[in-house]
Amino acid sequence: MFTRADFDIFDDPTLKGRLDKIYTQLDPQFEAFGAHLQSELLATTKREFTVHIAKHLRRFKNPPMNTWMALSESSRGYKMLPHFEVGFWDDRIFVWFALMAEMPNKTDYAPLLASQSPMLLNNFADYDLSYDHMAKQKFPMSSDNLKLLQDKFAKTKKGEWLLGKVYLKDNPLFDQPEELMADIQTTLMKMVALYELVQAH
Repeated sequence: MFTRADFDIFDDPTLKGRLDKIYTQLDPQFEAFGAHLQSELLATTKREFTVHIAKHLRRFKNPPMNTWMALSESSRGYKMLPHFEVGFWDDRIFVWFALMAEMPNKTDYAPLLASQSPMLLNNFADYDLSYDHMAKQKFPMSSDNLKLLQDKFAKTKKGEWLLGKVYLKDNPLFDQPEELMADIQTTLMKMVALYELVQAH
């Protein structure tokens, strides 16, 4: 299970060193937690999800700034589909329901998501928002921030639609790893209803 010690991986300044630590320390945790989430999602949705773990294969010089796993309904990939992500930066864990820029028909989803604003403001009041999964970016849920997210997603090529939670490394939950993992699971599973709404679109 994830602990504060996992962030030490990002203290290694070398490409090989950091990748080795990701592969040997974090990836097995992603595999185990991903398998558990697969079971939970299957029981809740009757949908088969595949776990995709970042491999950083195209890196030849700079060590990765973050790493993650994704859950999608395709065994071939996830970036072109609505999906869930759980991952690390050097100072935080993120949990996102994500619609990314790579989706071929992403603008088709924009009106649906915009129509859900009242529900999102009510049901996900303590969640975070972002429009760029490759930045340490998060905005608290609010009507203004939700409108900003919608505009970026609908009107810009690189705009993404991310809803979830960010757990900074000073969060007291890291003192109780079992509670942290339970909270991450609860955070993700609460977004299943939104995932199914989008998938029905």
